Amino acid sequence: MKKQFFYKNILCTIMVFSKKITYFVSTDLKVAMRKTIFLLFFIILFGSVSAQQDPQFAHNMYNHLYTNPGYTGMGEGIDMYVINRQQWVGFEGAPLTTLAGVSSKVKILGVKGGIGLVISDDRFEFEKDFQAKLSYSYHKNLGIGNLGIGFSAGIINFDLNGTWNPPETSAAGDDYIPQDAGQKIVLDLNFGLFYQIKDKFYLGVSSSHLNQPEIGYPNVTASFLRRHYFATVGYSKRLLNSPIEMQPSVFVKYDGTKIQYSGNISALYNKKIWLGVSYRNQDAIYPMFGVNLANGLKVGYTYELSLSKMITVSKGTHEVFLGYSLDLGKINKNYKYKSILYL
Repeated sequence: MKKQFFYKNILCTIMVFSKKITYFVSTDLKVAMRKTIFLLFFIILFGSVSAQQDPQFAHNMYNHLYTNPGYTGMGEGIDMYVINRQQWVGFEGAPLTTLAGVSSKVKILGVKGGIGLVISDDRFEFEKDFQAKLSYSYHKNLGIGNLGIGFSAGIINFDLNGTWNPPETSAAGDDYIPQDAGQKIVLDLNFGLFYQIKDKFYLGVSSSHLNQPEIGYPNVTASFLRRHYFATVGYSKRLLNSPIEMQPSVFVKYDGTKIQYSGNISALYNKKIWLGVSYRNQDAIYPMFGVNLANGLKVGYTYELSLSKMITVSKGTHEVFLGYSLDLGKINKNYKYKSILYL
């Protein structure tokens, strides 16, 4: 039965993405909205949950750079952001993740594109992982939007300290966990496509860990970092005669075994304040809110309430987002002023 669901997932994904391609040459945004809603329903009907090797986040709609190098430089100028995630607060050894990214438009030999950098620090029980990757995206005008074709390469430093106190003094421990500290640095390669219609619609597909690097430690059975696949879609629609914009989005990830998805619906008021709620299948529901401050500064917060048994041993999950956009177009624009004294 699970295999049937998986095949249905893949078939539906191919159908939806093929229909999206036809949208790229269309000027009717309503068509894209209907297809996006269809994608949301297909995921809810056929999705399933699984644990992931990569850290997960709640602010997926603002974290494209981490999962999709095709997004690199798709902003107006220089975009910077930081996410801090404290998962399962109150649970000893719970995941703690900090991520920072920066990207900018570039023009090399007349070719439009973008460059970016992402670094992350992910800690969970015995393991501390550090990641840094550089990305480049080639930009091409397509229909009424812009397509980014991106590639990123970097390193992941796995640092594992398996020293532990077993329940009984005679216990031998786990053969698959090194009893001494172990470290492994591997090369990581990623690829992605990202299509965007400014402030209206986006669609992205990508894959991380293309080379599936081996992460085995000394004297431990070798393991590898699974190749991950991501898909995301979202749009913005202003309500009639209202300062409110509705912004639904969907984020899907697949680690080669099972699919996990999250759906979000947010309302942006007067381009300044947003409120929303997200659902991650069989895992958590989380409200979020944020504000766009002056000079391109953006702040967001979400609190995750677990839908699993973790709710009995933790106080939930907190995630804080901080972003800043520096619009180079506005800075370089040559403004002229006239004084009424000389009219």
